[in-house]
Amino acid sequence: MKLNAVMSEQNNLSIVLFDEIEKAAGSLQRLLLGVLDKATLRLGDNSMVNFERSLIFLTSNLGAREMARELRPEFGLETAAVRSIDEGRSAAKRLEIVAVAAVKRKFAPEFVNRIDLMLTYQSLDAAALEQILELQVRGLQEHLDRRLGERSFQVDVPKKSRQFLLRRGTSVEYGARELKRTMHRFVMQPLAALVAEGRIAPNSVVRFELNASGERLDVLPGRLAA
Repeated sequence: MKLNAVMSEQNNLSIVLFDEIEKAAGSLQRLLLGVLDKATLRLGDNSMVNFERSLIFLTSNLGAREMARELRPEFGLETAAVRSIDEGRSAAKRLEIVAVAAVKRKFAPEFVNRIDLMLTYQSLDAAALEQILELQVRGLQEHLDRRLGERSFQVDVPKKSRQFLLRRGTSVEYGARELKRTMHRFVMQPLAALVAEGRIAPNSVVRFELNASGERLDVLPGRLAA
């Protein structure tokens, strides 16, 4: 294992990522104690791996549910982790306290003390979610232009339809994780069916309007092919 294999002349640091570290076996956490302390790891063949020129990142979902409850507390209740927090503190600070408390409950003190810095990701706000949806709509348009060429058409998703997609595909707890699946169900699948049937004329505008029921989107091609 040679970490310097991923280094370059411009950057002599390597990045080592452990995703969702809370799911790792206890044996891995014990190995990391030595890595985080002495920046070395002895392998089974007695060779040594040097981490002195490495940045080690650990990601985790610990405290996610508590943080979601903190953002949307039940009426008259307060999460236990923040009962002693002054009411004037920012939401970001409250979420940080919840996250750090969850980490300390999960990992031993000697492991936590070897972590130099903890960063708490904040929940996506409405503006950020709208930007993510815009990127997905734009990506769909670019895909159509690339695949269909001169037979391509324009996709129009107005504001009310976008609000519907955001309601269905986003949440405080999971952010925008479901948005791509929601786009696939309500936009891409109906669109693919119309393309397969040859019902969309080149250079036309296909509009996705919110149905009167508010539960689905209606696909309205600007011009239907004969």
